[in-house]
Amino acid sequence: MRELVIDRLIGSGFQRPAGTTVEAHRAELERIAAKLAYLDRADLATLAEGLMTMGEGKAGDRWPREVRVVKFARTISAPPPGFDRKVTSFMACAVGRRAQAEGWAGPLLSALVKPGPPPTSEYALAQLREQAAEERRRLVIIEERLAAGQALSEDDARFRGFWDRREKMAAQLVRGEDMSGEQ
Repeated sequence: MRELVIDRLIGSGFQRPAGTTVEAHRAELERIAAKLAYLDRADLATLAEGLMTMGEGKAGDRWPREVRVVKFARTISAPPPGFDRKVTSFMACAVGRRAQAEGWAGPLLSALVKPGPPPTSEYALAQLREQAAEERRRLVIIEERLAAGQALSEDDARFRGFWDRREKMAAQLVRGEDMSGEQ
């Protein structure tokens, strides 16, 4: 991140935003680097190219604010669920624990990785519970087909694999295992 984005933009003449102290700007760059550590080299190169056109100030040579950089990076590549603070904190809170206990943590995780605020209304949570019930019904049908010796369709096999991975990840997040190397 530092080499491919920060050093490149500084080398191109980007300056700290007007009214920002050197220390505050340094801290902001460190936060940006930490938040975007999930990006691979190709994504970082794309980010740098895009940021070159997003300079602020009259001359367009001032660093964009942290929120703009992070939002732009998410359009290039979304962070994995265990890396997104919105996801990890919400899954570990009372709603996530309730979802895990009641069997709808997977659909909750799917909803949280989408852009926007977390689902909090009773209606939205009821929709997630219904989605979980539909997914469990589909899994029962898949298991019955397997028990009868039928081969799974590609779509059913993909769904079963996705469901297993998502449920495992949801359980880990509820336990506070954010999978980004942080606790």
